[in-house]
Amino acid sequence: MLRRLAASTAAAVLVVTGWNVPAHADALPAVPPRADAIDDIAGYPRQNTLPVWPDNPDDASIPIGVIPYDEIAPALNALQRTSDRVSARVAGKSAGGYDLYVVTVTAPESRAEAQRQERWKRWIEDDPVRARSDKRLLRDYKTPLFVNANIHGNEWEGTDAALRVITEYATSTDPAITTLLRRNRLVFNITSNPDGRVAGTRANSAGYDLNRDLTIVSQPETNLIRELAVDVKPIITLDLHGYVSPTLLHPSTPPHNVNNEYDLFIKHALPNALGIEQGLKDLGYAETQSARIPFRDDEPGVWDDFPPIYVPSFSLLQSSIPYTIEAPLNPRGNLTPEERLRRSGINTDVHEVAIEKSLEYIQANRNQVIFDQAEVYRRGWAGEPLRDIPDGYVPGWGPEDDYRTEFPRSYVIPAGDRQHSEVAAARLVDLLLGSGGRVWRAQRSFRVGGTAYPEGSYVIDLHQPKRGIVNSLLEPGADITDRVSDLYAGPAGWSQGLTWGATVDTLWNAIPRVQVKRIYDGVARGSLPDGRTDYRLDIQDAADLRAVNALLDGGARVHRLADGSVVIPRADKRLVADAARRYRIDFERAPKRWSGTLLDEIVVGYVGGVEARDTLADTGFTARQVTAATLATTLTADVDVLLVAATLNPATLTAENRAALDAFLARGGGVVGLDTAGPAFSNAAGLLSVTATAGPGLASGVVNVVNSGGPVTSGAIPHSFIAQPVWYTGLGAGVTVEQSYAADPLLAGWWSTGSPQGQESAAGQAAIVRGTTAAGNDVVLIGTDPIWRLHAKGLQSQLGRALIWAS
Repeated sequence: MLRRLAASTAAAVLVVTGWNVPAHADALPAVPPRADAIDDIAGYPRQNTLPVWPDNPDDASIPIGVIPYDEIAPALNALQRTSDRVSARVAGKSAGGYDLYVVTVTAPESRAEAQRQERWKRWIEDDPVRARSDKRLLRDYKTPLFVNANIHGNEWEGTDAALRVITEYATSTDPAITTLLRRNRLVFNITSNPDGRVAGTRANSAGYDLNRDLTIVSQPETNLIRELAVDVKPIITLDLHGYVSPTLLHPSTPPHNVNNEYDLFIKHALPNALGIEQGLKDLGYAETQSARIPFRDDEPGVWDDFPPIYVPSFSLLQSSIPYTIEAPLNPRGNLTPEERLRRSGINTDVHEVAIEKSLEYIQANRNQVIFDQAEVYRRGWAGEPLRDIPDGYVPGWGPEDDYRTEFPRSYVIPAGDRQHSEVAAARLVDLLLGSGGRVWRAQRSFRVGGTAYPEGSYVIDLHQPKRGIVNSLLEPGADITDRVSDLYAGPAGWSQGLTWGATVDTLWNAIPRVQVKRIYDGVARGSLPDGRTDYRLDIQDAADLRAVNALLDGGARVHRLADGSVVIPRADKRLVADAARRYRIDFERAPKRWSGTLLDEIVVGYVGGVEARDTLADTGFTARQVTAATLATTLTADVDVLLVAATLNPATLTAENRAALDAFLARGGGVVGLDTAGPAFSNAAGLLSVTATAGPGLASGVVNVVNSGGPVTSGAIPHSFIAQPVWYTGLGAGVTVEQSYAADPLLAGWWSTGSPQGQESAAGQAAIVRGTTAAGNDVVLIGTDPIWRLHAKGLQSQLGRALIWAS
């Protein structure tokens, strides 16, 4: 829950253990102690022999005419043997178990030189005014370029372009290349989606579009991309894709993320894009004689950079100048081998041009791009408002591009009783830290504006260098309904501060007057109450659900109370203590005269895709996928509850599969339905009598809700997340409303008005309902989105409570 607090103290001082952050805009911050030691940094090259993968004749890269995955490691090993400019490492594993290769290309550096480069890189962020005016830094700092290739597995050629550039620069005797590598570090994520490269799929093997995951970070590949975007601090970031004809390259259309220093971005992004466009023309191909630059060529909303879920939009909030590059020619489909090879060759040339032209731009504008990257950090430290960019600032800039937020002075994530979930708060803090933000922890209790905070509360001073990404994650967001009629993709609102289950307070004009210590990890330890007591767990997070399911699996006697919480008798204290420690959750004293329903291990059959699968895994349920074609063999007697997250139409089932469904319902099996699929199934199966209405497919964001306090939503957060909302009317007898959309439903995002699908039609209507059929089936229908891309962590407890109640 995010609360806005009007504090009276306008210029209080945050007292920090070991260093002080001045609260005044004209003061320079001191450099804080760092978690990682510069003394441990080695020189370049840092060469490693990469493990070689077995030959795979089924690699989908082969018919396209690009390098198969199993040949990448041998090629990099050979380059390392022949050049001291190339350093390759295995930086992680993909979801499918493939190695993720990161390559750095630069002139050799001694250990002392590498440590100096690291100090300069940190100095630019920590003390930007002094750093950007230091003559030695401006002369000798190696400006970084980051190339992220092949994030969509069946868009192959970025990998080949990266390898071509690495190969050329590894052994070139051209003095210009020698100078370039003495003044730059080039960092390549060679194939950020090897699963998809080998299989010929957009998604990784877990089924996720990695270019929608940068602020959710559910996948190992995305974790690496985020790490590189944060740590490399690239001047320019290139995310290499396909296939849009003519070649598409950023900058983007509005809406723009409201937290960006857009003046410092667009002044470089547009001219470099024009330079890349000219480089494409110079290739001489008929297919590269023009480029599509959305900022210049498209209407608002067609190709925007609003949500920070994409590599470029996340990188822009890191003070990089980022680009998506969409190569023009699709090599897939019914083509001759020669045509595939021709197309993939041109695409590789296109990506090579983007890399080389971006390096040219950095060299031609070296001092200015360093200055402007530092200026982003300086404005953050100083707490300056975002600039009002005049029309015509660059050709095409107009009122439609003006998207700005107002930064609060600070945020507090409370500890103790005012915190909705300690483990959710720790997870949110970890997201902020992993995204390049800075967080401190109060060393004693304090008060701000009449509100008391206990020791251990997290303090986020927004006078920090990467305030843009921090605020983008914490603030509610903006209602952009009236500004655009289209978006490239959702969500139009996200706010981890409101949807990840933690309590977050906004302090508009104050910074707490308290001693704090900078931290590098969120803290949640778990606890048990003292004394001889039974143990109550108020389920408000996925970690609580994992604990409940682990306790059931371990043989504990878990009882569900009427409010949806659970109680475990003190005889199972050992199991409870283990759960508290393992899942970092807090148990409390149970009511003296409690009564509840004894639970057994819960088995969930689910109809749906990877999001349903992984949400159930995250919440600890034993789960089994069920499809219309497999009900007879999967919806067996051990299944307690059916989660319907995709279409399941009883009328189209075979006799055998319909019999299995009928038997499940006849024995009182529970049902939880999501989105439009859930109520459609409920109506077709004759379960709950409701009328479901879906909002526009584009509607997404953060909504205000009113919880009724039943077993599903007791204690739930007062906000929810939608990606096409659903609401319920015409409720039959025995249907209970657990949650409703508020009178003004949309807090942030996009949701049209003035139609039966509009937000005013949903105002006050049911978002979550439950009921019991005459046959004894407990049914819950949820019209918000607790599983969408694994984003809304704060809604997972509502889904889990629904499954427990329905079971």
